[in-house]
Amino acid sequence: MKSNRYLLALLLTAAVTAFWFFGRPNSTNQLGNSANALTSEILALGPRPPGSVALNQVRSLLSKELVASGWVVELQEFERDTSVGKIKFANLRARFKGKDQDPWKRKIDGLLCAHVDSKLYKDKVFLGADDAASACAAIVVIAKHLANENPEQASKLELVFFDGEEAFAQSMTTLDGLYGSRHYANTWRTRDDKPKFGILLDMIGHEKLSIRIPSDSPKHLAELMFSVAKKQNVQSHFDTALGTIMDDHVPLNLIGIPTLDIIGDFTRSKWWHTPGDNSDIISPESLSISIGVTLGMLDDLLAEK
Repeated sequence: MKSNRYLLALLLTAAVTAFWFFGRPNSTNQLGNSANALTSEILALGPRPPGSVALNQVRSLLSKELVASGWVVELQEFERDTSVGKIKFANLRARFKGKDQDPWKRKIDGLLCAHVDSKLYKDKVFLGADDAASACAAIVVIAKHLANENPEQASKLELVFFDGEEAFAQSMTTLDGLYGSRHYANTWRTRDDKPKFGILLDMIGHEKLSIRIPSDSPKHLAELMFSVAKKQNVQSHFDTALGTIMDDHVPLNLIGIPTLDIIGDFTRSKWWHTPGDNSDIISPESLSISIGVTLGMLDDLLAEK
C-alpha cells in the first residue's frame, strides 16, 4: 500500500510538472496551438489575393483579435497600377494602446511583420497556409501574449501586415511584388525616428520546420536568432540560405531599418505556390518553435539598455 501511495505521488508530481511546462496558458506550446487555430480561421475565408473580399475579411478578423487585447489598428491604403490593372491595397498596422492617448505619436523600437495576401491564381485554389497565414496568426498570438504578460514590450512595437507581397505575374520582379512593404518603407525613408530593427515572419509553421534566413541578413539580428534558438534547444531548425531572398524585408533594409527575414525553406518544396499549401502542412509544434524564438529575440531587442 505504501509503495502504491508513493507511485501515485510520483505520477501526480509528473502530471503537475507536465502541465506547468506544456499546458500552462502562457507556454509557447499553448501559443502554438492558438496560432494553429487562428491559421485555420484565416484559411476558412478562402484565397485572399489583393483587392478581394476574403482579404478584407481576414484583415477584419486580425483587427478584431488585436483590438480585443488592447491594440489600436489602422489601415494604410494606397493604389497601384499592376499587370492586372489598378489594385487598391491596404497594409494593416497596429500599436499597443498602453497608457498613451495616441500610440501613433509614440516612438517605437521595432517592427514585427508578415504579409497577409495570398498569390492570385485563376486556375487553382491557393490558400497560402504557410505563405503566410501562419505567420499572421503567429503575430496576433504574440501580440496578445505581450499585451497580457509584457505590455511594456508591446508598447515598443508596431505590427504590420503587408498587402501585395505576392507578384501578379508568375515570378516576382523589382516592379511586381512587395507592393505593401515598398509603400510602407517609403513612409519611414526621410524620418529620423526610424525603428531600430524589424523582424519579418514568413512560412514559419510547416510541419517540417526548416528556417533559412537570407545570406545577407543583418549580422547582429542573425546572431541573436541563432543564439536564442540554441538556448531553446531548437537550433536544428535554423540555418542560413545559400543566397539572398526577395521578400518584404528588402525595402525596410534599403531605407535603414535593419530587418531579419525569418523564413522557411521553400526552395526544395513541392507545396510552395500550389494547392498543397493548406492546413495539412501546418504544425502547432513548428509554430511554437517559431513563436518561442521570436519572443526570445524581442526580450533582448526590447530590453532596457
